Amino acid sequence: MASLPRATRPTWNLQPVLGRVLRATLALATLAGCVYLLLPLDTTPAPQAPLDPADYFSGPGLEMARAVDRYDWPALDRLVYQRGIDPDTIFDAHGRPLLAWPLATRNPMGLHLLLNVGATPDIRMQSTGIGVGAAAETALVQAAAMADSRYLTELLLRGGDPNGRNAAGQPLLYVAFINGHWDNVKALVMSGANLDTTLYTEDGYDTVLSWYSRIGRFDRLYWLLEHGGDPTRIMRDLPDSRLADTADSNEGRMPVVEDVFYAQVPAHQRDWQQACQAWLLLHNVDRPPPPPTWRMRQRQRSQDEDGNAIQF
Repeated sequence: MASLPRATRPTWNLQPVLGRVLRATLALATLAGCVYLLLPLDTTPAPQAPLDPADYFSGPGLEMARAVDRYDWPALDRLVYQRGIDPDTIFDAHGRPLLAWPLATRNPMGLHLLLNVGATPDIRMQSTGIGVGAAAETALVQAAAMADSRYLTELLLRGGDPNGRNAAGQPLLYVAFINGHWDNVKALVMSGANLDTTLYTEDGYDTVLSWYSRIGRFDRLYWLLEHGGDPTRIMRDLPDSRLADTADSNEGRMPVVEDVFYAQVPAHQRDWQQACQAWLLLHNVDRPPPPPTWRMRQRQRSQDEDGNAIQF
């Protein structure tokens, strides 16, 4: 019996088609005044060259920076305790302390070693001749803005002030919050940061509790409540405010409590919101009157429903 002929795979000559497509693409690019560069398939960026301490330090400072880079504890011990070199001495031409080096090079072990030989955790990031701006900030400000919480934790464990502020007057809690680093917020709180410190003033409601309640992170608000934060901080009307003595007055409002009872949150935060409500009620903080924004939403919803009603 003769075998069946084997099916042959059709072949396609794509070269003319591809040529036409390429010519059309180039024509469009020319008309648009654009130049397209063909990139290689591998677009992985080249690794960044490591910082060289010789570009920043000289003399004993360079020796210490190199010892930090290679985790050389005996060398650091010899430089500090035998040669008498102060690790807080400014060796950098721009006035930055040696403690800034392991922060810049992302070297937590190097930071640990420098603190071990007596570096000051609250040292300012530039020389003492500068009293304002980022130069006056301590190492904790930079560490609070870093994603890796080991740097801030190390500085706090060595006596760094958790209630410090940056050059803009913002507390470290806010620096950690605005950069999205919850682990740093917790490290500051556990080290004694004042949960009731406000963003710019000495009083008012604008504390770390309000920052998290405002964005609907009731899981984190619950943690802050459990660690002693005051949710009952009140608002005040500004002098000569047109809202004073009206139904929309801000005087006496408690924004954190209002958020707990009235904020609209995603489904995954509702259980935490209810947990915060239970916490407040358990601590004799009752449900407040609806805030103006809630009343406005209710009025808008009512108007929308009326507008969608069938007219007879």
